[in-house]
Amino acid sequence: MAIQWPLLIFSVLLGITGGIFVFLGAGELKGKFKEVRFIGALIALACLAVGGCVSVLHMGHPERATHLLGNFGSGLSKELLVVALMGIVSLVYVVLAKKDYPGASKVFGILGAVLGLVLPVVAGASYLIAARPAWDSAALPLMYLGAGLAMGALLMCGLVLLRGNAKEDGGFALRIALAAVVIMAVTSVAYVIWIAITPYQAPSRSIERLLAGDLAVMFWLGVVLVGLAAPVALTALACVKSTKGDAGSGLADPKKLAAFMFAAFACSVVGAVCLRVIMYGVGTSVESFIY
Repeated sequence: MAIQWPLLIFSVLLGITGGIFVFLGAGELKGKFKEVRFIGALIALACLAVGGCVSVLHMGHPERATHLLGNFGSGLSKELLVVALMGIVSLVYVVLAKKDYPGASKVFGILGAVLGLVLPVVAGASYLIAARPAWDSAALPLMYLGAGLAMGALLMCGLVLLRGNAKEDGGFALRIALAAVVIMAVTSVAYVIWIAITPYQAPSRSIERLLAGDLAVMFWLGVVLVGLAAPVALTALACVKSTKGDAGSGLADPKKLAAFMFAAFACSVVGAVCLRVIMYGVGTSVESFIY
C-alpha cells in the first residue's frame, strides 16, 4: 500500500502529545516537573494542532472533515473526538501550568495522561481491518502507544534535565524514560512478530521483506539500530551516569544527560517513522487472492 504521509505524520505527533501528557501526569502525582510543565504542555498542544491540520490533507475534501462527527462508529470519528478532548484538556492545562492552582493542575494533568494513553491507541485501532491481515491485530495500536510513550518521555526527560530541577526530579524523569523505551521496544517487537505470523501470508506482507528483502535496510538500520537499540542504550547510559557520575565522580552534568535524552528522542522518532513506513508497505489486501 502507498505510504499515507499525512496520516503517518499525524500518528507520530499524536504519539508525542500522548507521551508528554503521560509524563506530566506522572509528575503531577508526585509533585514534580513544575518547572517544565508549561513548555511541555505547550509542545504537546502544538504537536496536536499540527498533527490535526496535517491529517485532514489526507481527505479529498478537507473542508468536510467535520462531517465525521455524524458517524461515531467509524475509527476516524473516534480519532476526531479524542483529539478534540485532548485539545481542550491541553489548552486548559497550558493555562493552569502558568498559574498556582495545584489542585486543578493535578486533575487536568491526570486527565491528560489518561487521554494520552487513549490517543495513540485510538489512532492505531483505526487501521484494524480484516482485509489487511498485517494490520488486523492489537499489536498495531500497542506499537503506536509504545512509540508515543517513549518519544514523549524522552523529550520531557531532556527538558527536565536541561531546564527543570534536575537535582530533585532528574532521577524520576530518567526512570520514566527508561520504562518508556523498554515498552517501545517490546511493543515494536510484538508488531514485527505479528507480521511474521499474520494469516493469509503473501510475499508482499512477509517477514522476509523485513529481514532480507526490499525493506531490510529500513528495518535493520532505521527500526532496530536507530529506532530501538540507540534509544534504549542512550537512556540506560544516562541512568548509569546519573548514579555514578562522570568518570566515577558521583556527579553527572545534567546538560550532558539532557543531550543523551534529546539524541534518544530523535532516534525514537526516526524509528517510529520507519516502522510506520514498513506498516504501510506490508499493509496489502487479501483481495489480491480473490480477484
